[in-house]
Amino acid sequence: MTGKLTTDQIDRFQAHASQRYHISVDQLERAVFSEISGLQLETETMDVIEGGVNDSVLKIPVRSRAGNVTLKRGVTVGNELLHWYLRIMQGVMDRRTITVRTFRTNGELLARYELLNAYPVKWSGPALAATGDAAAIETLELTYQGVLLLNT
Repeated sequence: MTGKLTTDQIDRFQAHASQRYHISVDQLERAVFSEISGLQLETETMDVIEGGVNDSVLKIPVRSRAGNVTLKRGVTVGNELLHWYLRIMQGVMDRRTITVRTFRTNGELLARYELLNAYPVKWSGPALAATGDAAAIETLELTYQGVLLLNT
């Protein structure tokens, strides 16, 4: 052993650029998103005080849940995201799979996350101003039941 790291070992510890990703939503072929935030899983814990042990408290996992994610995109001709949210508002449970693919700088697939049984819980339209020249952005907040991490 020479002490040199292999390319595979270096790749495991290298941080990857956050701007190389693709998001797809079941049944929405034309939805191109400029940002996704809030990808998180969280586990609640319960404190257990053990009799006779006065210097620590045990933390026991109770339940886990996925947080909400927020998707942002420039307003386009289609209103697919708003129509999806309006279906939910009308009581139609329209759950979909959100697929997030991240890529290495050379274009190879790094990881694929599938957000399961997702549906919108909030839609925000663009802020409009006659004096501005910023892109009109719409925002969709989604809740989901779980996530699958599918590495390549």
